Amino acid sequence: MTSAIFRSIQMLPFCYHTTTALFRRKNRILFCTMKSTQAQSATQEKPPAQIKVSSHPNARAIDKISKDYEAVIGIETHVQLSTLTKAFCSCPYNYGSPPNTSVCPVCMGLPGALPVLNSKVIECALKVGLALNCKLSLNSKFDRKQYFYPDLPKGYQISQFDIPIATGGYIDLDLPLEYGGGHRKFGITRVHMEEDAGKLLHSESGSYSQVDLNRAGVPLLEIVSEPDMRTGIEAAEYAAELQRLVRYLGVSNGNMQEGSLRCDVNVSIRPIGQLEFGTKVEIKNLNSFSSMGRAIDFEIARQALLLSQGRGDEIVQETRLWEEGGQKTVTMRKKEGLADYRYFPEPDLPGVSLTQEFVDSIHTSLPELPEMKRRRYEQMGLSMQDVLFLANDINVADFFDATIAKGSDVKLAANWIMGDIAAYMKNEKLTINEIKITPQELSELIGSIKSGTISGKIGKEILFELLAKGGTVKGIIKEKDLVQIVDPAEIEKMVDKVLSENPKQLEQYRGGKTKLQGFFAGQLFMVAMGDGSARRVMVVADPTRESAGALQYALSHAVLEEDELILLHVENPCSWRNTLSTLLKWPNLPVNSISASSTIGMEGGSNEVDFLDEMRYACKLAQPKIRVRVERSPIEGKERASTILSQAKAMGVDILVIGQRRSFSSAILGYKRSGGSMRGIDTAEYLIENSNFTCVAVQKKGQNGGYLLNSKTQKNFWLLA
Repeated sequence: MTSAIFRSIQMLPFCYHTTTALFRRKNRILFCTMKSTQAQSATQEKPPAQIKVSSHPNARAIDKISKDYEAVIGIETHVQLSTLTKAFCSCPYNYGSPPNTSVCPVCMGLPGALPVLNSKVIECALKVGLALNCKLSLNSKFDRKQYFYPDLPKGYQISQFDIPIATGGYIDLDLPLEYGGGHRKFGITRVHMEEDAGKLLHSESGSYSQVDLNRAGVPLLEIVSEPDMRTGIEAAEYAAELQRLVRYLGVSNGNMQEGSLRCDVNVSIRPIGQLEFGTKVEIKNLNSFSSMGRAIDFEIARQALLLSQGRGDEIVQETRLWEEGGQKTVTMRKKEGLADYRYFPEPDLPGVSLTQEFVDSIHTSLPELPEMKRRRYEQMGLSMQDVLFLANDINVADFFDATIAKGSDVKLAANWIMGDIAAYMKNEKLTINEIKITPQELSELIGSIKSGTISGKIGKEILFELLAKGGTVKGIIKEKDLVQIVDPAEIEKMVDKVLSENPKQLEQYRGGKTKLQGFFAGQLFMVAMGDGSARRVMVVADPTRESAGALQYALSHAVLEEDELILLHVENPCSWRNTLSTLLKWPNLPVNSISASSTIGMEGGSNEVDFLDEMRYACKLAQPKIRVRVERSPIEGKERASTILSQAKAMGVDILVIGQRRSFSSAILGYKRSGGSMRGIDTAEYLIENSNFTCVAVQKKGQNGGYLLNSKTQKNFWLLA
């Protein structure tokens, strides 16, 4: 083993020499550490042309540099297969495992160790070949690809050369609308099986490298495209479609950041109208599709500039690296030709012979592929924008299909998934498999809104509770009494009840006092939320305009003669306002009336008893027959809202009225981050969201301006004074 590594290093053009041997101890392969020699003197070259191109992968930017040339682009894609064991041994492979812990004599290349083919590799190769519309080889073989590199312990790679398992296919894709849209078909030259090499881990100083052989022997499929692409956009979309394809097939996770999908791009340019290809340059180190597009655009511009300056001889067949920081390609090494690899048949593996029956069984097991799914979604009447979004991720597509299978409206299901659900997943950094709502409940929610059982705004509140906590739509509607009254006969009964219980106001209204329309609307609002029996109505009492406005609303629109009114004041002995008012001996602020315009003061202090007494007195003046009591409660913990909620529940409150200073932000933003504290969320919003009784938030709009009301069933409901 060590001799194989040493031989690889000694023959390497970069002239590495070893400082630490690679050896085995307690079934664990330790690092092989290499230290590079001093760099040899560099050959004299012409100064490189200065290239500046747009960082956005847009073909139009290239046209501005030169309209006399066209690019010819082909891609070699390596797909790491998600098999349980490696290609030719029984070692497992898990990304991120400690270095050199998933190795054996076979993948280490020890003398005498013989490979045995993993049959799952054949199945995966057939699935990909069939999905790419390729012609399959029923009889193929493996070959040895000879080259020396520190991460290749055997000194060769088991691959396929002249008889690959699949040839001559194509892939269909739809370009995104932001890139002009349209359908594209790109040819596939071949698909062949091979094994992966190990991995080099370089030190930050660059003085040495370490070898991790966990990846050595992991099965790969190399997919070689025809040179059919002409822009960086087309190339990036081709690679993205391949990623979708292997994920749909379940043969690979396709994660570029883990090396499960790696693309090497070959770029050349030629004068428009010329059939002969130009000199091909390979680009590596492409870690994302956007990087791929930018790298290709830069390379096209670099080559076009050299040709336009008469320096075409400087375009040589080589491998270049994409530098993300510098947004440019740089030379890595001169490109090796096929003869350098000295291919010959693998003597330790027999040929691969397949029956047509076996191939047919694989073909019938294929799932619906991205292209077929997009066409099906189009036939449903969805826009291309919707189609591309839903079909992009197989898990999202499966969720959507399961939702509409329950009878949900196709367009509504797409809108909910693409809108609020997608926003929630992005904000919470979750996948659709990690959210708690199920397709069944989403379909139930959409149906409840469509039938009029609940409003769209209430539906959105239920959605975010389902996303964060799970549960059922029917359970949440029942628990929080969110059913929307839409039956005209039932509404008429409630109107008759309000009119019969308020004959004096009805007579005044008929006499021309039209402002009482707001009074009747408020009474109807409260009847719709209550059952008409004696209730306990709580008003959160503070020396503020908001609290005074809430009390005014409660007395004029919420409290009936048989009700009990509770004024709850939550005391905070640790409040900085209390401390400040004590130190400064803040003077008592006279409260001459319960008017929202005049009730102003600091919370706490010696004015506290006065404002509560004034509020109780105002209640008796407004409604002499109601029972009024004052309750004081110290704050529990740090949250005032949770104290109010616990006290309201303990007292058996039916209706809670609280003044609100600002608009109902949660109705606009949609939801509060799950698991987060109440900081940053309005007290009224928290009480409305978490109460199991009726909670009304009130904003008083001036002396005669009316009220803006919020509750579970009504958002920003305007009630005239």
